[in-house]
Amino acid sequence: MKKYRRPIQIIYVFLVAITVWFIGPVLAGGGDPVIAKHAWPMIEQGALLIDVRTGEEFAAGHITDAIHIPWEETDQLMAAIGPDKQRQVVVYCRSGNRSGKAMVVLQDKGYTGVFNATGYEALKETRP
Repeated sequence: MKKYRRPIQIIYVFLVAITVWFIGPVLAGGGDPVIAKHAWPMIEQGALLIDVRTGEEFAAGHITDAIHIPWEETDQLMAAIGPDKQRQVVVYCRSGNRSGKAMVVLQDKGYTGVFNATGYEALKETRP
């Protein structure tokens, strides 16, 4: 059994390395590039782009043309979107957590065109 131990360890390390390579950005909190990539056609077609991170995060860097409204400012989010509850809106934060919360709140208010693009880093990486 000892003669098989080393190859099994090598295979295990290889599988862990491959897993980290593919999901590392998500685990690091940068969002999901696969999801973020789907946001760009919406953004290019004029969707309202909202950064729901903190003011400090927004000031440190944001996607061009994004407006800043913290995720918990529901009234400001709705005011920015306007009365058209089907308007295309793309929200993002650092990892997708806060933008997901913002999306759920807006959907609960009847907004149907909201897309969670996950994280800022993922959006930057997938920009066409």
